[in-house]
Amino acid sequence: MLRSFRQVFKSNRTPMAAVMIVVLLGLVAYLAPSGRVDTPDTVVARVYGREVLLRDLAEHMQELYQRYGKQASPEALKPFVQSQALKDLMNQKLMEELAERHHVVVTDEEVGARLRAYLKQYPILLDPQGNLKSTAELKQIFQETGFNPTLQERNLRSELLRTKLIQQAAFQVPVDEAWLAVENRLRNEKVAFQQATLAVAPAAVADPGDGPLEAFYKAGGDRFLQPPRRVIQFVAVDRAALGKEVQVDDATLKAGFEARKNDFIEFKARHILFKAEGDTQAQEATAKAQLLRERLVKGQDFAKAAEELSEDPSAKGNGGDLGWFRFPQMQKPFSEAAATLKPGEISQPVRTIYGIHLIKLEGRREKRFEDVKEQLAKEISDDRFNARAQERLEQLRKRANGGDLAAAAKSLGSQAQLSQPFSNEAGAESEGLPELPQIAAEAFRLKVGEVSKPLRFADRHLLFRVQEELPEAVPPFKEIRAKVLAAYRLEEGRKQALAKAQQALASGGLQAVGPVTDQAAAPLSGLRDLVAHPGIRKALLETPVGQTTPLLWAQDGKLWVARIVSREPAPALDFEGRRALIQEVQTSEAQKLLSAELQSLDQQGRLRSGLSSFWGHFDGIYINTGATQVSVEE
Repeated sequence: MLRSFRQVFKSNRTPMAAVMIVVLLGLVAYLAPSGRVDTPDTVVARVYGREVLLRDLAEHMQELYQRYGKQASPEALKPFVQSQALKDLMNQKLMEELAERHHVVVTDEEVGARLRAYLKQYPILLDPQGNLKSTAELKQIFQETGFNPTLQERNLRSELLRTKLIQQAAFQVPVDEAWLAVENRLRNEKVAFQQATLAVAPAAVADPGDGPLEAFYKAGGDRFLQPPRRVIQFVAVDRAALGKEVQVDDATLKAGFEARKNDFIEFKARHILFKAEGDTQAQEATAKAQLLRERLVKGQDFAKAAEELSEDPSAKGNGGDLGWFRFPQMQKPFSEAAATLKPGEISQPVRTIYGIHLIKLEGRREKRFEDVKEQLAKEISDDRFNARAQERLEQLRKRANGGDLAAAAKSLGSQAQLSQPFSNEAGAESEGLPELPQIAAEAFRLKVGEVSKPLRFADRHLLFRVQEELPEAVPPFKEIRAKVLAAYRLEEGRKQALAKAQQALASGGLQAVGPVTDQAAAPLSGLRDLVAHPGIRKALLETPVGQTTPLLWAQDGKLWVARIVSREPAPALDFEGRRALIQEVQTSEAQKLLSAELQSLDQQGRLRSGLSSFWGHFDGIYINTGATQVSVEE
């Protein structure tokens, strides 16, 4: 093909050159990021050619917000939710790529059947015969309740893919007799034992001084080998840097109070609910509510009527009492109706997604400006701080134009700093950079010389440039003396603990090692923390009754030892039990294999993310970090 291209090109250079330029420009335009970050079709990531769009990210973020509930404000949760949503969507695309490689297919018919079965769990979606309601009725209910069937369909498709991949892998896991016997014992053999643990005390080991520590350091070999480390140049903007720009005067506070006055009004009310799931039922419920309202206005007891007639289950015990609530806490039609009432008045029938309500207002209280002045001042000041800090760092970023940040920072009245070298390992620290745990991954994702986007934290905003990368090496002793000392103390502490435990067992038995706990006879599979340790699992299976297990280092870093008190052998497996156990083992191993394969696919793809989105179109993973800022409704 290339030879043909060359021949044609040589035969007609000028027109062909123009054509080639057009083709190349088109290819570049196709492969390069569009630069648009404000449309639903913006590509946030490409995973082996499969696109994750901004709308997908926004929808899944909303789904996660609903799942997490009101644990924190959406703004506070946003960094975590955004990261998790992108990770979920990319994992889904990895699953699709893996399924294609293994020739696993999920049909639309399979997904449709699963979706129908899922929807049939909810009575509100069913007609009197137990079938799903008409499409028009379902759409109305979905709109009123905020349910997104497209998201559910996507989730079900992903679940089906995963299930089929696991089933396919499970058939390839050979379970021999020895393996089956061990698994049967773990699940069905009952073992009773006594156990004791002994903690290591590294802090009790004295600092031996530089001489012994340097010898320990030199003998350590690769023990103190540091992975690649990076140095970043960063500019931080805190409140002090912005000064008067974030201060709030009384006029602004009063204007803010007036604009949000409804947020500071609280109502106390009772209600009576008649459930309704469509227009026909709503009309019938409205008629019932209207008749009841006439009796209530004439003096019938509202609380008693709520006890007897309301279809809100909680009304049976409290007479429909809702207590005190604020405007945003209820559905908008309900709050708006309550806001028009005077204490003692009863509303006209009000429709929400739950049905038709009658509301009796029992109290109303409004917070004064003085009551909320401090709260408002903090909120407005926070908003100003976040907006101004982001603006300043974005301006700095543009002035630096991908180069050194120092000059640009100085021109804006700020100062650039250099971090200490740090790795991308958990627990990495750098003095003067408390945000490191949150930015380390991004600092290692960017190339040397690249500048991050402005990042927001609780107390300050940050912009950084990757200054340099230090290769994998063993740092000089003086640079990591504290780490060498910690390793020395741990090793010496372990030696001392082992010697103490051995002597204690020889002289005083289990009780001399440490506090003894009794484990009643039970299958070992129920003791997950213990049997997850291969050595402890083997010791509990093989140590005879009345004997003591070897001393072993448990996963929590303590010395562990046990004495077997009794064993009740596992019953022999019948045909069905044997088949079920084989399937259980195969499925468990298949899940591990699938996770490992997905992780490998992810790692391979991230190695090919260069040339903008080139590899993401074909055989790699590309993340458009500039397009992950999603506006989320509270």
